[in-house]
Amino acid sequence: MPDSLFHFLFPVISALAARVHIKHPIRNILLAGLLAVLIDIDHLSFLGPTRGLLHNFFATSVFPAILIFLTFHFRKSYQAKGFAILLMIFLSSHTFLDLSFGGGVALFYPFSLKYHSFDFELSVTEGSIVSQQGLGLLFYFVSVILPLYFLDRLIEMTERRHESFKKAFKQLTHPKK
Repeated sequence: MPDSLFHFLFPVISALAARVHIKHPIRNILLAGLLAVLIDIDHLSFLGPTRGLLHNFFATSVFPAILIFLTFHFRKSYQAKGFAILLMIFLSSHTFLDLSFGGGVALFYPFSLKYHSFDFELSVTEGSIVSQQGLGLLFYFVSVILPLYFLDRLIEMTERRHESFKKAFKQLTHPKK
C-alpha cells in the first residue's frame, strides 16, 4: 500500500509536470496535496474502519464536487476554481490508488462496510507481464496527469456550463410575459 508521502508527492509532481503552476499558485497545488494526504487520518482505529471514514466516494468525490459547484456559483477567482478541481483530482486519485493496492477501501461507507479493491493482472503461462500494482500505478498516473494537463480547459468548460445552467434556471423561474 502506498504511504502518505507517495500520496503527496506524486500528484504534486504530476501537477508541476503538467505545468499547472504557470496559471495556478504553487501554494494551491501544495495545499491540495496536503489535504489529499490528510484523509489518511482514518487509519487511526478510533475513527471507524480503516480506509472507511474518509476513503469513500462521498468524501473524495461528492464533497469536492460540492466545493466546485460553490466556487463557480459564487463566481470565485480563477485560482479558487482551479484549487477546487485540483482537490477533486488529488482526493479521487488517492482513493483510486488505495483501491489498487491490497486491502481495499470501504468505498460506500457509511452505507456499507464492504471493502472494494481492483483485482487484475496480465499474465502469461508462467509469471506475470504486468502486476496489479503496475496497472494500478498506470491508471493512477492517467487519472492524475490527464485532468491536470487539461485543468484550464476544465475550468473554461465548467464556467460555460454553469452560465448556461444559471440562464436556463432563471428563464424557468422568471418566465417572460
